[in-house]
Amino acid sequence: MSLMDIAIRTGVPLIDIEDLVRGAVTDKVAERCGVPQLALEEFIRHGQAGSRMAHRLGMSMASAEELARALGSEGAIGLVLGLMLAAKRSERRYAASAG
Repeated sequence: MSLMDIAIRTGVPLIDIEDLVRGAVTDKVAERCGVPQLALEEFIRHGQAGSRMAHRLGMSMASAEELARALGSEGAIGLVLGLMLAAKRSERRYAASAG
């Protein structure tokens, strides 16, 4: 999947996706993930997971930090891209069931 595909599917501008791939978290990316920007930066850069990030991943803070450290920065970025794609699918599924 190309970065353009990810941008289209998530509704996040391509420039923000490109920034994320380079390790910079923008407010649009954080908003799409439902996690504060600083928490997302700490997760990607330092492998630290606050309660909001851990909750978003569905695991404890210790498990989320262990995962981030095992994946490294590039893997954490990939995980965040996956969260963004999953969040968009959840919204579509919810809208379809509500309508």
